[in-house]
This record gives sequence, structure tokens and C-alpha cells, in this order.
Amino acid sequence: MDGERGGGQPGGGPRVTGDGGGVMPGGEAGASVVHVHAAARGVLAAPALMQRRAASGQVVRVRRGTYVGADEWQGLDERAREVVRVRAVHAAAARAPVFSHWSAAAVLGLPVIGRRDAGVHVVRAPAGGGRSHGDVVRHAARGDVAVAVRDGITVTSAARTVVDLARVGGVVAGVVAGDAAVRHGWASLDELRREVERVGTGRGVRAARAAVDLVDGRSESPGESLSRVRMAQWGLPAPVLQHEVRDRHGFVGRVDFWWPELGVVEEFDGRVKYGTDAADVLWEEKLREDRLRASGLGVARWTWSDAWAGDPMVARLRTAGVR
Repeated sequence: MDGERGGGQPGGGPRVTGDGGGVMPGGEAGASVVHVHAAARGVLAAPALMQRRAASGQVVRVRRGTYVGADEWQGLDERAREVVRVRAVHAAAARAPVFSHWSAAAVLGLPVIGRRDAGVHVVRAPAGGGRSHGDVVRHAARGDVAVAVRDGITVTSAARTVVDLARVGGVVAGVVAGDAAVRHGWASLDELRREVERVGTGRGVRAARAAVDLVDGRSESPGESLSRVRMAQWGLPAPVLQHEVRDRHGFVGRVDFWWPELGVVEEFDGRVKYGTDAADVLWEEKLREDRLRASGLGVARWTWSDAWAGDPMVARLRTAGVR
């Protein structure tokens, strides 16, 4: 539906940042950010001093006038680094901007997938133009834009952020963020639909509408969201999500996807993403899968790279009987 049937990051799988945790987070994970501009905002060090420290490797230059300790920077994940960059732009701005797209997602804690640039994204009225400058990507926005404030940073609302991600990043990006937003109560389906209508007929609206149609808060991970998009793109029947399976011994497990009329369940294997390959975990998974099969169910499993490419995942499902 959005042309995202291939590509991705090196190694054949998507890069995902943010885990959509249960509390809407903010801030930069405790990093000590040093700004050397905008005296009214508090100058913590002289520019020449910070430049010498950067040259010696003591600090990392985030952007002109903003530095973070090198050890701290190495300890930050991708989302936390993005929040630091957002704060750097915020500190240097004469007027507080409204951050959007991937930058808003980082501040809000929404997971993102397959990001295509490293800029800090903001929205502004059409009169201000949509031209980018340096590391700041500016988007023109017509009418009122719903916003939220997290730790003193103004960002587009969760619903608007999901729609913007879909418009610029495609259906997969919108569904991954949208599933998390709905699952944690940060946005409702009605709010997502209203945001799609609010942006009118501009660029990417078709992708945004397709993404919102697929959003389901029952998906519990970006990998499950990605898989559902691929199923829709390849015309496979929609599954039941998070189904509990029981046998004569009791509870077997809760499977990601279930096709009751076909007698097939799906087990998304996220170990490639999360690095969980301990022997005891693998043994437990084997026993669980054996019980599922003994219950008369067909079982399909795939990995991140399978879902990102699409064809391998679909082939496994069709072999299991999903058509």
C-alpha cells in the first residue's frame, strides 16, 4: 500500500527506536546538556572551552553551541539522542518551536521505524514557509495544529504525530506509531481519523488514511505492527490478535495472530531485535510450539528481516495455510 516492500537498514531488517513504554516519557534520559549560546537561557560554559573539550574527545558536539559529555552520549539510545537534539534546537530558538514528526515521536515516546533522515523536525504556519535550514527540517502546516507539552517542550499531539509520520514515512511508520499511541491511551482512533481529515488532501494523506485504517491497539510491538501491514499489502486475511490458546493441560500461551477458520497461529520471533537467544528461552519456545501443533494448529514463525522484506513472511504464512 505504501511501496515499502523492501529496503530497510543494513542486514535486511528495520531499525526501530522507542519502545512505546507504558508512561509517556520526556527529557533526555538524564544527559547533562551544555548550551553555550542564548545567555538568557543560562550559559554553562564558554564556547572556546567547549570547543577544546570537543577536540580532545571529552564532549560530543550535538549541534552548534550544544555539547554532551562523551561518556553520557555513548550511553544514550537513539531516542534519547534525538531528544537531546530537540532540546538543543529549543535552547537556541528565539521563539519556542513546535516539534513534529520523528522529533515529536522521540519526545512523546512513540516507536518509529525506517527513519529516513537525521534532522530535527518542526512545524510552522504556511506564511513562515516549509524550507529547511541546517539540521532543522521545517514543515508548513495549515490551520491549527494540536499540540502537547512534555518537560517544557511543545510537540505535535500523539494523534497528529502519527498522521505526520504516515504522510512522510509511509504506512508502516504510521501503523507502528499509531498502534502504540492507541495501546497506551495517548490517542484514540477517532482522534487519528479527525487528524487525517484536518490535513485535507495534501501530500501523503492517502498513506495516512491507509495507516489509520490499519491501526489496532492490540498489537503489542513494532514487529507485530509491521507484520500486519505486510499481511494487508499482500492481501492476506486479517487475523485475530492476541488469542489465548489452551489444551487439555491448560493454558499454552497467547499468540500474536490467529486465523480461527484456518486453524493457524502466528508466532512473531523478535529475538533478532532484542537479542534474546538464551538456551532456556529457546527450549521453552520449542515446548510451547510443540503444544500448539499438538492442539491441531498450524504454526508460522518469522523474524524482523522476514517481515521487513515481506515475501519471506508471506511464504511462511501460505505454507502454514493462510491464503
